[in-house]
Amino acid sequence: MSRALALASCAIATLLPFAAACGDGAGDTPAAPGGSTATVAGEALHERRPVGDGAGDTPAAPGGSTATVEVTNPGVSPDLSPPASKYVIRVEDLGTNWITDIPATVVVDAAGYAQTKVFPSQAEGEKLLAQWGYQGGYQTGYSPEGRDTAVLNGAYYIRTECHLFADERGAKQAYDYFNRFAAAQPGMAPVTMTRVGNQSAAYVMTLGTIGKSSVSAIYHQVLFQRGNLVCVVLTKGAEPFMKVDAARDLALISDKKALGQLDAPEPTPTRNYTPAAGN
Repeated sequence: MSRALALASCAIATLLPFAAACGDGAGDTPAAPGGSTATVAGEALHERRPVGDGAGDTPAAPGGSTATVEVTNPGVSPDLSPPASKYVIRVEDLGTNWITDIPATVVVDAAGYAQTKVFPSQAEGEKLLAQWGYQGGYQTGYSPEGRDTAVLNGAYYIRTECHLFADERGAKQAYDYFNRFAAAQPGMAPVTMTRVGNQSAAYVMTLGTIGKSSVSAIYHQVLFQRGNLVCVVLTKGAEPFMKVDAARDLALISDKKALGQLDAPEPTPTRNYTPAAGN
């Protein structure tokens, strides 16, 4: 099985892979539609937690705002140009004490994306993606310095993806499909959240523990559509610390890039990955 497909088979609910890099229990992560076998995912939490010198210290939340109910122009629907990577959260957007997950950073194409479990078959995936005018996507992830030790003190892991379509109509169709898929996943529960983009949805799942501890791991996922763009943000953290606000605030970063409110440079390539035939 290819690395990317393996990631996709152990992720949460829409497009995002969450693998063993998110902790010690690789089998503890819920399943997600998305990830790819092709070539190589607001401003802050409720509070900005202090950063110290120890490995267990919690990284500062991205940005410094406490405005977790911010709504950014819900009626604006831009026609965004490729590549989708321009709209994904970059490590530079997060501040200090975050590490890019290189193996989870991939360029997504239609051929690889159609093979993932979000679709009932590769043929059906290819058909739907063609109908939606799929132009490509990009996924990446970030870990806090200190990994699980930091997570047990309030930090969290991040996975994020953005996908572009030929027009808003195709993006809306894809969003609806992904949202239905997410809502149907066992153990997934919807969460009330102030809208991001033109439309959005949020989900939560508690599954497994953080590393070898007895502290429950909780996953929050935000999916949104803005113009011809669909993005997903997934956070994994310790249940006592986490709310949907963290994932929503991160999603706002991508939304603001789509609106031209934040710089949206194309990320520097990390590496290329091409799956072996049959994987």
